[in-house]
Amino acid sequence: MNRDQQSTQTLQFVRQLAEQALSRSAGAPLIAGNQVELLYDSAENFPAWESALAASQESVFIEMYIFDNDQFGRKIRDILINKAKAGIQICLLYDWLGSWRAHLSNFFKPLQDAGAEVRAYHPPSLGGGLSLLGRNHRKMIIVDRRELFVSGLCISSSWQGKPDKGLPPWRDTGLALRGPLLAPALSAFADSWASCGAPLEAHWLRADYAAPCGETAARLIATTPSTARMMRLDLLVASFARRTLWLTDAYFMATSLYLSALQQAARDGVDVRLLVPRSSDIRWIATISRTQYRPLLEAGVRVFEWNGPMIHAKTAVADGRWARIGSTNLNLSSWLVNRELDIALEDETLASQLADRFLQDLENATEIVLKPARKRPVPTPVRQEKRRRATPKERALSGASAAARQAARLGDMLGAVVHGSRSLESSEAPAYLSIGLALCLLALAIAYFPWLAALPLTALLAGAGLSIIARAISLYRVKRRKKQQSGQAERDNGPDDAPPSQS
Repeated sequence: MNRDQQSTQTLQFVRQLAEQALSRSAGAPLIAGNQVELLYDSAENFPAWESALAASQESVFIEMYIFDNDQFGRKIRDILINKAKAGIQICLLYDWLGSWRAHLSNFFKPLQDAGAEVRAYHPPSLGGGLSLLGRNHRKMIIVDRRELFVSGLCISSSWQGKPDKGLPPWRDTGLALRGPLLAPALSAFADSWASCGAPLEAHWLRADYAAPCGETAARLIATTPSTARMMRLDLLVASFARRTLWLTDAYFMATSLYLSALQQAARDGVDVRLLVPRSSDIRWIATISRTQYRPLLEAGVRVFEWNGPMIHAKTAVADGRWARIGSTNLNLSSWLVNRELDIALEDETLASQLADRFLQDLENATEIVLKPARKRPVPTPVRQEKRRRATPKERALSGASAAARQAARLGDMLGAVVHGSRSLESSEAPAYLSIGLALCLLALAIAYFPWLAALPLTALLAGAGLSIIARAISLYRVKRRKKQQSGQAERDNGPDDAPPSQS
């Protein structure tokens, strides 16, 4: 075997190991034969949803964090009502916390009256306990078991902005997919549906609808509380990236482990860039995010803040051939507590499109940079020998060098104006100040009103205790029911079936 053959075999072996690591980390195999279209913002996602729902002929399965009682929410509800009245199977699973306003206003009752099945994920209950902290953060629509929509967008007019007030739409990314990946998507929906009531009927999970129809290989990563599948995959991709790793995240509060992975990648020469909101719909998260910039910047990671009202996308693209789109944010809540859904694409064309969009987004972003350290002059001993007069050629070269340095400095200054870079200190100081003031105010409030600290802790402990007691009572009931069934079975068998006694 020559050296070229050995190199080829080694490369194939490494690729097999990488594929095995990705599959095991994500808990999802790579499935080929899919047709995928990228959709940007509400301008592309919302019309695609409306069109697919209006054309549905068999079934609609929706798993959605926010379903708002607003103009767009009512439009989608009306489409679903008409379809339910026409006999189409409608199953809607919404998160109670994300959709609490719609829930409390009986927004979903007309949909139920029309024949649709509607369930709320984790509504407040006596037996909920600490499980109520975990939410269903997925954004998934399945139409006729043939078309899948996955994104960071919810069914809410918030994503459309406020044109009357001059506020542009939120920046977000989604996709439409057809092909074999519909099978694990339906299984993921069925798992969430069964966690809130009776399971989905088995015939809805048949795979005869998901024939190969494209050339894209993809994984569907459906995370549930405590599985950490997406966290393992994000860490693995940060380790595997060789040239570029470009991340967009709406609520960045990464763990020290993930921050370290990004730092090591940047130090190893990978072009790591992070795009996050400058102003967020949840302001305190943006404030905390800024406190994590410094170690990233010092390692060579480039950080950008979106200039618009909100960037809500959760995407990643690595080396121009791997990409991720979905609902998972880079924080512990998404990684460990919530139900999330993401599509990981291994397709150079789509990854290239997503990379181009990332660069386009950076044109509407401000780069955060470290403030240059002021260099102090270092005293040097004066040489006793007489300084040699420079020749005309040396003076010309020195002047050219000085002019070049000046031009470079002017270029950096103009670049900062054009690209909107801003030193870290201007963002870091207000972030730390606001966090410090908030903690001090909280400390003062607890000092004057101790019940502010005691009441939440009491409620948390009481809820957990009552939940465990309710679980114990349920187990006792099951045990007693089994015992009664066993006794009834013995009575039904009668004495004739008893074994003969030994004398």
